[in-house]
Amino acid sequence: MKAYFTICSNNYLAYASVLGSSLRIAEPGASFYLFLCDEKAPNIDYTTIADQVIPLAAIEPRLHELAGKYNIIELNTCVKPHVFQYLLTEKNFDQVIYLDPDIYVYNNLSPSLQVAFENASILLTPHIYTAIPLDGKQPQESVFLNFGIYNLGFIAVKKNEEVNRFLAWWKERTYQQGFIDVYNGIFVDQLPINLVPILFKGVHILQDHGLNMAPWNLHERILSQQGKQYLVNEQTTLKFYHFSSFKPGRIELPTARYNRYNLSDRPDLLALYQAYGEALTQAGYGQYHLLPCSYDKPKKKKWFSK
Repeated sequence: MKAYFTICSNNYLAYASVLGSSLRIAEPGASFYLFLCDEKAPNIDYTTIADQVIPLAAIEPRLHELAGKYNIIELNTCVKPHVFQYLLTEKNFDQVIYLDPDIYVYNNLSPSLQVAFENASILLTPHIYTAIPLDGKQPQESVFLNFGIYNLGFIAVKKNEEVNRFLAWWKERTYQQGFIDVYNGIFVDQLPINLVPILFKGVHILQDHGLNMAPWNLHERILSQQGKQYLVNEQTTLKFYHFSSFKPGRIELPTARYNRYNLSDRPDLLALYQAYGEALTQAGYGQYHLLPCSYDKPKKKKWFSK
């Protein structure tokens, strides 16, 4: 049995809803869980968003302690290993796949994942596959040394003892040092994963440009259309696109963080972004993004557990 899941607070429910809808279309019958890093609001119909919506407080007794320590981004990311453990042990899934809420699935992921899982138990996608020109634009290759070689908007695991050991190791680090503190070599759940191919067996780095296409790897990926399918570099189907930092209203690439391209430079992406913006609007972005999070409270200071 296999499950997909995401994690978000109420203000990101439009993204999670669109992710769930895209997954149902691409892979009918797939199990999709949303773990809510928030308290449920009485006026929201969560049943339309995912097969199950589980407040994190229901599975993590330390959530309020963690919320007192971490900001809302850090909190949403630090609990990821624990959710993997919950789905593998309590829900008894054999394979579990995490996707960031701001991802849209365009094709069934199962064929690619099943082949990789034949000889591996931890699947990762790197931020980039090819070198980036030293042209003064962002991102540079060095960015990924600070923020993580692998993008943790996606990670997939298969149940076995090595994965149990990996998740325990990862959780210890996210629960104790899950901060945004790149100057001290710490970046939420993502940076520790640099070491995973060294420390653990059964790790596979997926070699598919159709997985996790995103603003940070546009230098190596061009979209085209063949009928109703999107192709990447005219070689492979687009499996999912990661719309990181995107907000509907102004259809543009997130140039504040990744200034290599504007959409005017990349007409191949225009229809993709327009359709995604419309989907978010229809999913209630205008209402959801204004909602405060129950756990987003001022922190006295950052501290590190020992």
